[in-house]
Amino acid sequence: MNIQQAKDSIRDAVTTYLSKDPAGNYIIPRSRQRPMMVMGAPGLGKTAIMSQIASEMGIGYVAYTITHHTRQSAIGLPVIEKHCYDGEECSITRYTMSEIIASVHDAIENRGHREGILFIDEINCVSETLAPAMLDLLQNKKFGPHRIPDGWVLVAAGNPPEYNASARTFDIATQDRIRVVEVEPDTDVWLRYAMSAGVHDAITFYLQVKPNNLLKVERTVDGTAFVTPRGWEDLSTVMREYDRMGMSVGIDLVSQYIRDPEVAAEFARYLDFHRRYREDYDVDSILAGDDVEPPSGNAEEKMAVASVIIGRLNSEAEEGMDLEFALSRLECMEDVDREVSVIRDMMEDNADPDTRRSCAMMLSLLKENKGQDRETVISRIREQADSARRTFDTHLTNALEYMKRGFGGGQETVSLLVGLIGCYNVVMFSRPDGPLYAYNDELLSSGRNRRIMDMLEGA
Repeated sequence: MNIQQAKDSIRDAVTTYLSKDPAGNYIIPRSRQRPMMVMGAPGLGKTAIMSQIASEMGIGYVAYTITHHTRQSAIGLPVIEKHCYDGEECSITRYTMSEIIASVHDAIENRGHREGILFIDEINCVSETLAPAMLDLLQNKKFGPHRIPDGWVLVAAGNPPEYNASARTFDIATQDRIRVVEVEPDTDVWLRYAMSAGVHDAITFYLQVKPNNLLKVERTVDGTAFVTPRGWEDLSTVMREYDRMGMSVGIDLVSQYIRDPEVAAEFARYLDFHRRYREDYDVDSILAGDDVEPPSGNAEEKMAVASVIIGRLNSEAEEGMDLEFALSRLECMEDVDREVSVIRDMMEDNADPDTRRSCAMMLSLLKENKGQDRETVISRIREQADSARRTFDTHLTNALEYMKRGFGGGQETVSLLVGLIGCYNVVMFSRPDGPLYAYNDELLSSGRNRRIMDMLEGA
């Protein structure tokens, strides 16, 4: 299954495990709540979806990469205690509580998360000394004598042996006690995520043309050549900063993230092609509504222009959502110092990247307006949010009118609209009476109705 299907499967499992009867007891008993084991190549987003699930469900989240731990930190340290048995004093060995189990108790006591997800990453890549403890964890949901608290679901992840030489295969007894979710790369699904997450438009366009290069692992005489989704996303982050600073991205930088020489060289060549289109088709002028000639070249040229437009509009929507988040928090705020503390806690908790970004803007706005009275700050940010929405609606309208001038309601225009609808930020920032919904009714709904009528008439 792809990463989205894996996310849905895990969320359904957690929801089922946490369902209760009228008396408040878990319907599926602890002994029958099999841990989830997510297996797949590195960089597919296995770790990212866990915090997203917890955030969406409003439950706690504690995550550990087990390969970073020693046997002592995972299981606990032995201590000698004195006990009397049949009138004879004996020295016995006990173990202190595992750091990992203690973190779950901290989440319960400090943040009130009575239920949550305990996520253990790289569980099948542990050392020989930790392997028995991992088997005990999967089979019995405990480290040493200390159990995972009831209400907390164990989810683990690992890489298949072909991607990690240190990976081990669990025995049948362990496999018979877990639920395995195998994740395969799916470029279409990843591209929908990438457009919503603001991944650099050069990368999203390149992978539309070369979908097999999202994930690639080859062993050669010179070593292992590989490309992963994580590598593309991390490269995107750096490329955006290079763009902001006016610095050029070349093969040397690309090769640090894309560890397949052929793919790195090909993408570096494509960047020159992409820059040329960005210069030939001034996106600022397009969004401003200026009279710019629509692309008349091949399909790749048209796709490149649409990709750049989608990236810009998604970024504008993202900023607008952050401003509206800040405004909604400020309107309910009574104590600024307390609000700052709450926002920081939100960033440290199981927040997804969008929430962290919104919180960061909120803290920045509070810092910028320090010393101002509450009403002045709210008024200033409301003006910024309103301006951001007007600008976004105008730019979206101008972009689609630009495509309509060149292609009418054809495939090129529809592709731009579909790409925008695939962006979470664009959809969430758009109001039902705004241009996105109007163009959806005009270009997609009418087109669907025409196809239905054609089918009926053909029948």
